[in-house]
Amino acid sequence: MNLDQWLRYEDRINAHFNPFHGAEINLVDFHVQEDGSFDQPTWRKEEWLIRSAITPVHDAALVAELARSPDYLEFEQGWSCADKFDFGNHRRLGDAVIYPISDIFLHPISKILAVSPSKDFCRYHALEEREAGKYYHPVAEILVAQCSVVEHTIFDPTPKVVIHRDFLRDFLSAGEMSLIISVVVNRFANSEAEADLGIMQNDEIQPEEHESICTSIQSPETTHGKFFRGRSILLRTLIVDPCDEPRYDRSPWYFSRIEHPIEHQELPLFIVDDEGTKKKLLPSGDLNAYMRNGIGQYGYLWFRAEVLRKYLNTPRYSIYFCMRNWGQASLPGERGEIDVGINSLGLVTAFAPDIAQLPAEEQAYWASFSSYPSGEVCEELFQTRMQCNPPLSPSTTELIREARDCLGAVVESRFGVELFDTNEPSEKERAMLSVGPLLNDFSEVATLAKILYKWIFETMSIPALRTVCLTLGQEVDSKLRQIKLLEKGLILIGLSIEESRGLTAPFAGLYDLRIVDAHIGSIDIDASMSLMGGSSQTQARGAWGLCVDSVTRNLNEIAAQFRTNQPSENPDSEDGC
Repeated sequence: MNLDQWLRYEDRINAHFNPFHGAEINLVDFHVQEDGSFDQPTWRKEEWLIRSAITPVHDAALVAELARSPDYLEFEQGWSCADKFDFGNHRRLGDAVIYPISDIFLHPISKILAVSPSKDFCRYHALEEREAGKYYHPVAEILVAQCSVVEHTIFDPTPKVVIHRDFLRDFLSAGEMSLIISVVVNRFANSEAEADLGIMQNDEIQPEEHESICTSIQSPETTHGKFFRGRSILLRTLIVDPCDEPRYDRSPWYFSRIEHPIEHQELPLFIVDDEGTKKKLLPSGDLNAYMRNGIGQYGYLWFRAEVLRKYLNTPRYSIYFCMRNWGQASLPGERGEIDVGINSLGLVTAFAPDIAQLPAEEQAYWASFSSYPSGEVCEELFQTRMQCNPPLSPSTTELIREARDCLGAVVESRFGVELFDTNEPSEKERAMLSVGPLLNDFSEVATLAKILYKWIFETMSIPALRTVCLTLGQEVDSKLRQIKLLEKGLILIGLSIEESRGLTAPFAGLYDLRIVDAHIGSIDIDASMSLMGGSSQTQARGAWGLCVDSVTRNLNEIAAQFRTNQPSENPDSEDGC
């Protein structure tokens, strides 16, 4: 850019000066840039200062007229001349009131400068500060605001606040506010010829409303050199208007879909019957209306099981099965909950009126997995929701926890030691255990087996098991691990080697599956399924059920044996392999 263009601010459409250019807006900033040496003819320097505030929409034009420089949008904390403490959360500007969009606090003693988005902005978007000064949206999963303290060579540290424009306008819409940005830029440049500066002495122009450029020139006599020095000052005030309405679809907060129905949008089509007929879902949750319109069986539709992966793997989405095959899938911020179950053929059945209450893009996601009806509506789901007769079908995690607690309580009562520590799988891992495999893919079974093994056996205390064996009358090999120590304890209370190995066989099968998950290659689960009492011909979901049932059943049986059996007078001396 030529010197004259630079001094006339022909680049003012750039992001530093124009909040309508790019995805981010600099709301608070101070920047200094210098090229060359002060005593050289090619020297250039610029300093720019940005401050912002929000005000009710109806006062935006007035505030923009009055905020002639960034100083008018500053908020100070401290005691006023009227002996009242000013918290800096608002101030008057003429007949209008302005509010800060950022929280800037200079500690009165340490002089440490703290900078963050305003509390209202963070609360509205439920922002999470995952890194220092970086605030993320919990639903959109993007960086929304960045705050920092900028160090300078000859100036005090200054605050910097950058916010994503669309999320800012969303916030403004919710509060019926407008944003006012005031910018002042000073540019200096040396030139050997006055004409090269391209500006006039003591001139002022107004290119646009709320915008002015003032220029001045110093002669070589006043610069004590052989060059002219030009200076131009840009004063610019801008108004950022809110969105037409808040972005309800990405809000982490609950909102009423009765007040904000989905309309004038192209809603997706779902397969609703055996013939493959496709229809849109009804906005009403009335089951009779669904049945009259032939949408699903008692309002239930069928989907490929992969539809649940999003709820297992996407942050803020969740799913948990409270029975073996039935549970709820939830969207972020309580934006919706869907009754879902997996039937005997491995398809998901879900309640269509629940899906109809979701935002249009979520409906489109479900529609992309829509399937022809095949098999029954998940029995647990149907009996619980439609017949009000919930079957006895404990969830996978409930079975596991009860089996651990049972064995742990017996060992503590009889031997006086804590068998398990308090570590548990993560929330995501517990959800995976509860839902089980989604495809007929035994690699999923191996992955789940690894989580199950960690929960049961990696939380099981080896010293406690050695104490059990010692209390029963025999010191054991220090190399033995959890499964072999359990087996040895069973032998010491009178079970035969075959009986004890029969009780721990599913644990060995679980261990083998865990090893499979850690290696690349084809999965051979014949031996593991055999140890659990089943066949490798079983589908993946059935294999996982067999795995859970055999492991938890035998943990409970071992607890029963430890509770009732007494030490054998002549225990077999074999340690096992």
